[in-house]
Amino acid sequence: MWKHFKFDPTSANFSYRTDEKFNEFDTLLRCEWDRAVTQGLFTFQIDHHAKYRILDKGNLNYIIQLNPSRYEKRRTPYPFENVNTPFDKNKFNFNKIKNEEILFSLDNEQDKDKYLIIINNSPIRPYHVLLVPNRELEQPQILTIDCILFGLQFVVSSAHPYILVGFNSLCGYASMNHLHLHGLYLPERLYLQTITCNLFHEKSNCYILSLYDTQAFVFEIRNLNEFEKIARYVCKITDYLSLQNIAHNMAIVKGESFSSSTDALRIFIWFRQSVVNGTMFERCNFACIELSGFMPLQYEEIFNELTESGLREDLNKIVLPTDVQQRIKEDVKHLLDNSFL
Repeated sequence: MWKHFKFDPTSANFSYRTDEKFNEFDTLLRCEWDRAVTQGLFTFQIDHHAKYRILDKGNLNYIIQLNPSRYEKRRTPYPFENVNTPFDKNKFNFNKIKNEEILFSLDNEQDKDKYLIIINNSPIRPYHVLLVPNRELEQPQILTIDCILFGLQFVVSSAHPYILVGFNSLCGYASMNHLHLHGLYLPERLYLQTITCNLFHEKSNCYILSLYDTQAFVFEIRNLNEFEKIARYVCKITDYLSLQNIAHNMAIVKGESFSSSTDALRIFIWFRQSVVNGTMFERCNFACIELSGFMPLQYEEIFNELTESGLREDLNKIVLPTDVQQRIKEDVKHLLDNSFL
């Protein structure tokens, strides 16, 4: 049977400005992940020294990594056509994994096994895990408040300054339709942790990331008491995007507060063009991790030659038409306004 880690609110860590990388939570995750490696549960041998470099000729400092095995040996993603697709128990899902693939659960005293942390058997980096909430409910890949709370607890349980939690909708490069998040450690600071964003909706303290054509709504959380309130705002937006069949991605990172000198969690929600039937592009494919500033690449030639301007060019290919983006922003403002009625 897998282990349990009790979530401790008094040890919540919001800091991205620290030399400390690992605490008891991180040590457990790493030890259990290493145990899964020795049991041969991964689809390929993980390279702890994979080549990576930083595109530092612009202002994003994108991290790119050469990772051909991830593309060549991972499970083939299902060819989804709609963001809203019912759960299908006949297809692969997390109720079919081996118990050994479960690393541990992140619990409080009332909810053992509610929040499972399992291996990603085709990882982007060492210690890349999946966060599976309430797996027995067989929920499709549509964000819930409870799922977001799991992601927030995961991030603040870790001491690592560059830890990331991400979500991909169907048609936003989710490879399976059973609710889950990605969790991984990144080797350098991400641009999302410090990038300036413009205020979008004052009452909800929602911001907009408009550094490039593909935009994102952004929230910050400065203390544990804000977890549920912000999770509800995020869900209002992602529920709307799902109902409108608009592909989206989410990321949670530690970073600077937009409105004070304290550290805060930052939550980004991108709205973007759908990728239908799992189409992959030769150079850059943007899911939550890639949108956050870390781009795994399949081919060494592209790894050696890619520039930030080239990456931006690919990123702008997933932008929605201007009128659609404007409609989404107007609708989201209306949704957030109604939160205060």
